[in-house]
Amino acid sequence: MAETTLLVDFEIKPGRTEDFKAAAQKLFEKTNEESGTLRYEYFLSDDGRRNRNIEVFKDADAFVYHNRNVADLVPALFDTLDRVSISVIGDTNDDLRAELADVDTVHFEKLGGIDR
Repeated sequence: MAETTLLVDFEIKPGRTEDFKAAAQKLFEKTNEESGTLRYEYFLSDDGRRNRNIEVFKDADAFVYHNRNVADLVPALFDTLDRVSISVIGDTNDDLRAELADVDTVHFEKLGGIDR
């Protein structure tokens, strides 16, 4: 099976950047326990209003596990946000699609390219 990659874009509410960072830190700590999460990085814009995540999972099932594992922490993070959009690249399944059904999500199928 192929890896599942999520590119996640957050727009942070004005004045909520520190709250966002605190909520994200809790997610980092809990996600660190997951063997199927291969990469989980957040990148904050210079103005502190936008964040991009790069999340790579062993496969779609590993993402579903992750999403359910951190479900209790997500509301605090989403409370700091104006907007969430997700791009899913690679392995997907019905469970993954169901997990993201309420979020602005686009699924991408590989067209071609070079992978070394």
